[in-house]
Amino acid sequence: MLFMDVSTWDPSDRDRILEHFAKMEIPEGIDVINQWVDLSGNRYYILYEAESSEAYGAFNLPWSDICMIDSVPVMETSEFMQLLPKYKK
Repeated sequence: MLFMDVSTWDPSDRDRILEHFAKMEIPEGIDVINQWVDLSGNRYYILYEAESSEAYGAFNLPWSDICMIDSVPVMETSEFMQLLPKYKK
């Protein structure tokens, strides 16, 4: 399943965030598609695929002590549009 995460942190935690990024290891079962940094600071976006809830947890839990993660399951619009007829009333 695809997820778009938006991570935010307090500016005072910048150095801790940079340390985390330097040590970050992508767990098995996670395929990072792309990542972006907000140039105005304190926000990071990442699009990735998680094979399981265990992989998802292994990827996000190590960050839970220093940032807030808003995680949203997403799919491409073309795939979503194919699902709509199945749920039309």
